[in-house]
Amino acid sequence: MTVPSDLTFMAQPGEAADWRMVVLCDAAATTGVLDKLPGTAEQLAARTGLDPQALRVVLDALVTLDVLDEADGSFAAGPAAPGAADIPRLRHHARALRRWSASIEPRLRGEPTHDPTFVADEMFHDALAANARKVAPELVDACLSRFPDARRVLDLGGLHGEYALEFTRRGLQATMQDKPEVIDIVQRRGGLGAAGVALFEGSFFETVPEGPFDLAFCSGITHTFGPEGNMALYRNLRRIVSPDGGVAVVTFLRGRNPLTALFAVQMLLNDNGGDTHTEEEYRIWLGEAGFAVDDAVLDLPGQGARSVLFAT
Repeated sequence: MTVPSDLTFMAQPGEAADWRMVVLCDAAATTGVLDKLPGTAEQLAARTGLDPQALRVVLDALVTLDVLDEADGSFAAGPAAPGAADIPRLRHHARALRRWSASIEPRLRGEPTHDPTFVADEMFHDALAANARKVAPELVDACLSRFPDARRVLDLGGLHGEYALEFTRRGLQATMQDKPEVIDIVQRRGGLGAAGVALFEGSFFETVPEGPFDLAFCSGITHTFGPEGNMALYRNLRRIVSPDGGVAVVTFLRGRNPLTALFAVQMLLNDNGGDTHTEEEYRIWLGEAGFAVDDAVLDLPGQGARSVLFAT
């Protein structure tokens, strides 16, 4: 068995990782088994405090999937073992599998499915950060090609801050805004502050940092809420974007790529009106807020079906 190049739940149809491997690796990573290799089942059970029989069953299954190798009763990483950098993405995939299997049917009946206890924990940060690091240089290149004179950028809902970091590397003054619990995580980690990224805490529906900004960068957020949320966001941004500046909306446009239909399921289960909105909807919302949207839409190859709309 070979390891798919994309371990996320947004892999192309027919290329997604084996769901059994995803769930088993998630369990092994969460309980510390992968960190305690190599060893026999008994040794690993003693190191982790896990049930020996249950652990043996899981280890044997991982051997069948080539995630582990077994020799003389001792288990070690196998040819299909995910690397350390892949674990956050794989665990996020496992979380999506659990969510989809438990929530789609209730949602079809009109029942609420959102888990009010869910917070953007550090595993969630790490999964999205791993994806962002792959694409940030290309995405920032596109933004600076469209706004070459930009000097001050606002990264809205930046979460992990990888885009803000990339803008900072290019010499821009970057501010990242997100919810208090997110800002708490990045402050504890310290990397953004050390790199010179300013942090602003609060909901962008209620407040935004004092401008003017040459670029308002919106990646991974506009599909998480519906029309009213989008309109509120763009109206707030219109007040703080400089006359010569603009907005970059990075999102999944409904109907533009087959993967957008799969991503819409994830948004459906958030119970907050999120969806993969159409290009025309974005044009209407941005236009009503006072922005002029570029005629051309930039599709990002190899970036999970995402597209960019620029507006001034």
